[in-house]
Amino acid sequence: MTTKTLSDNDKRVIRIHADWARRTGVTTATLHHRRENLRRLAEQLPVELLDATAQHLDTWQASLTVSLSSVRTYTAHVKSFYRWAVEAGHLDGDPSARLPSPKIPPRTARPISESDLALLLEVAQEPLRTWLLLAGYMGLRSAEIAQIRREDITEHDGRMYLAGIGKGQKPYTMAVPAQVVPYLAAHLGTARGQLWRAPQGGPLRATHCTGEAGKLMRSLGMSYTLHCLRHRFGTAMYAQTRDLLVTQEAMRHASPQNTRLYVLTSRPETTAAIDRLASASLRGRKGAA
Repeated sequence: MTTKTLSDNDKRVIRIHADWARRTGVTTATLHHRRENLRRLAEQLPVELLDATAQHLDTWQASLTVSLSSVRTYTAHVKSFYRWAVEAGHLDGDPSARLPSPKIPPRTARPISESDLALLLEVAQEPLRTWLLLAGYMGLRSAEIAQIRREDITEHDGRMYLAGIGKGQKPYTMAVPAQVVPYLAAHLGTARGQLWRAPQGGPLRATHCTGEAGKLMRSLGMSYTLHCLRHRFGTAMYAQTRDLLVTQEAMRHASPQNTRLYVLTSRPETTAAIDRLASASLRGRKGAA
C-alpha cells in the first residue's frame, strides 16, 4: 500500500485516543504500540482514520506481510481504536467490526540451550548481560525488563526483590536470585525512575532490548530471540522441580481456575527453586556472590 503524510485531523484523533487509553491504565509499552499502529494505519489508508470504511480496513489487513501473530496484534489495536471512536461519539458505526482476528496455533517452548546461554553471558556487555540474566534466570519479558524503575527494587530481610507490572496488567514481586543481585545492583543509582534509558536519551523500549539481544545472537550464529531465555527459565524450572504449580507461579502464568501472582508472600519453595536454578548455573561467574 502507498503511504501518505498524516493529516492534522488524524494526529488529533490519535492524540485524543491515546490520552483516553492512558487514563484507562494501559501500560506505557501498550500505549506506544497503539500510537505506532494507528500512525502506520493512517499513513496507509487513502482517507482519514474516521472516514475509513470496512472495505478500507479489509484492504489494509489483507496487505499486511508480517507474521500471523503480528497481524492479530495490529488488528487488536485497530479494533480498540474504532470501538472507542464509536463509544466517544466520533462515529455512528464501527468499520472494524467484521475484521477477522487470526487464530494463532499453540506454540511449543523454544528454550535457548545452556551452552549457548553461557556463551551469551560470557561475551555480552552491560547492560545487555543483565537483561539476559533477568530473562534467563527470572523469566522476565522484554517489556518487563525495559520498564524496571529504581523504586521497583527493594530489600526485605536481606533479600532483594523486584516488583513490576507484567502481561495483562498483573502486578508481581519476585525475589532476585543471589547470583543475579550483583549485576542488577551495579545499575542502581539513587534517583527514582527507569534504570535504563534508550541510547538517544528517551525511555527504554522493549524493542531495544530484543533488538540488542538479537543482534548479539546473530553475530554468534544463533537464531534465538530474547524470549527464548524466558522459555529456558520455564523449561529448566520444571525440569528441576517437577512441580507444575511452582513453575506456573514462577512464570506468572494464569491457571485454569484463577490467576496466580508470584508475590512476596507466595510459597517459599518458589523462591528457593529460583535460587537453586541460578546458583547451579551461575556459580563461579565473575561478579556473582
